[in-house]
Amino acid sequence: MDFAFTDEQEDLRATVRRLLAKSDVPLWTKMVDELGLTALAIPEEHGGFGASLVEVAIAVEETGAALAPVPLLATVTAAAAVDPSTPAGAALLSGLAAGSTVAALAFPDPAGPALTATRDGDAYLVDGTAVHVLNGADADIAVVATDSGLFAVPVAHAKRTVHPTLDQTRSQATLVFEAAPAERVGPSAGPALSLLRAALAVESVGVARAALAAAVAHLRTREQFGAPLATFQALRHRVADLTVHVEAATSSAWYAVRVADTDEFDTAATIAKLVATDAAFEVTGECIQLLGGIGFTWEHDAHRYFKRATANRLLAGTPADLRRELTPAALPRSTGVRGGG
Repeated sequence: MDFAFTDEQEDLRATVRRLLAKSDVPLWTKMVDELGLTALAIPEEHGGFGASLVEVAIAVEETGAALAPVPLLATVTAAAAVDPSTPAGAALLSGLAAGSTVAALAFPDPAGPALTATRDGDAYLVDGTAVHVLNGADADIAVVATDSGLFAVPVAHAKRTVHPTLDQTRSQATLVFEAAPAERVGPSAGPALSLLRAALAVESVGVARAALAAAVAHLRTREQFGAPLATFQALRHRVADLTVHVEAATSSAWYAVRVADTDEFDTAATIAKLVATDAAFEVTGECIQLLGGIGFTWEHDAHRYFKRATANRLLAGTPADLRRELTPAALPRSTGVRGGG
């Protein structure tokens, strides 16, 4: 598979990166109104640009590297999950493309009861509790994964509880729906979870890449015994090991993005989420050590990268959950012989 980016995709990356480097701009407004990032993968007939998930992932990776406190990942994954052939989905996509609506994907607790949608005349009513809703404090619309499909529910019709989390750069919330009026925006909730996992994987690549770059810059400028730390062989070996983690995360995440329209996507997204978030957790933790004393201060961004990596690792399936999901696919087909025990 060719992982190379086109010139236009590289231009998009550079443009997003330049915007994120500015500290004196209304970031979300600029991202929506000037760059149209929420409209990237939305079909042109609904006000978008008709781009692929690759362009969306480029923007998500860069916002992860910058730890941008914006609801981009939540909104673009919700938009990608919506079926534009449904009337309610088409109407929602127009608002998302214009930036007038912030959306978030909402899933039930895996250990709890499913979210349900029941007919109420020509409409639907959604009941149940969605947990760990990413950017749930900012969302206008929750795209809810129920046992019978995807439904758009105005968050105003839910009881919203915003929770403090380890990652202070992004909110999470619990949404409780009690006969909340809803509209069907997708026939199946399955692809929504895979989209979120792939986006978290790509974002984690950005987090790991930025954390490692900060540590390497420190090693190049900080001296000990009259020599830059970057010349010490033990530290160079540690950086090399972390680079391998980042490359493994990059390969798995971008593979998942590029097979989004195939039957491989669900498995690839699960693997990518497992590999990339584990790598980001490992890399950001090690980078705090490589930075020395400054890495343990509140003034440095090292702790913020570690917190984002930790949160991403636990969202949309813990490592243990993901391994359990992947185990059946990894086992050889039964030969008909049962083992003793």
